[in-house]
Amino acid sequence: TGFLLLIVQYYLQAETYLIDASVMPLAPWQAIAIAIAALAAGWIVYDLLCRSALGRNTGLLALCVFAMILAAAYGFTHVFSGRGAFIHLGALIGTVMAANVFMVIIPNQRRITAALLRGEAADSKYGVIGKQRSLHNTYLTLPVLLMMVSNHYPMITDHPQAWLIAGLIVISGA
Repeated sequence: TGFLLLIVQYYLQAETYLIDASVMPLAPWQAIAIAIAALAAGWIVYDLLCRSALGRNTGLLALCVFAMILAAAYGFTHVFSGRGAFIHLGALIGTVMAANVFMVIIPNQRRITAALLRGEAADSKYGVIGKQRSLHNTYLTLPVLLMMVSNHYPMITDHPQAWLIAGLIVISGA
C-alpha cells in the first residue's frame, strides 16, 4: 500500500510533489525512473553489503549502511523537491525493511522449520542472518516513520542541508 500511495501522490503528480525545477529540471518520466531505480539500487547495495564480509562486522556494516543512506539523502535532495527527497529516502529505507522480511527473514524461517520437520538439525546460519536483518529493521523503524511524516515540516524538507538533517534523523532514531 505504501508504494501505491507513492505512485498516486508522487508519480501521478510528479510536477507538483516530486519535481522542483530549481533543484533539477526533470521531465516526470525522468524523475520517476530515477526514483524507482534508486529504490531498487538501495536494496541491492544494502543486501550485497550484508552478504559481504562486512556483514560479519556489525559496527562496520552499520557505518556502511548509514553511509549508503546518507549518500541517498544527498542524492535525493539534489535531484528532487524537498518533499520528494524525504519521502523517497523513507521509501528506500522502507523497501530495505520490507525486502528484509520477504526475501531474507521469512525464507530463512521456512528453511529452519523445514529442516526441523524433517527431523534434521537446522543450520544456525539462517537464524543468525534473520536476526541481523530483524535487528536492522528494528533500528530503521523510527527513522522511516520520521521520513514519512517529514513532509509536514517544510523547515526540515526545504532546509539547505536537508540531507544532513536526514542523517541526524537516522542516527537519533536508531
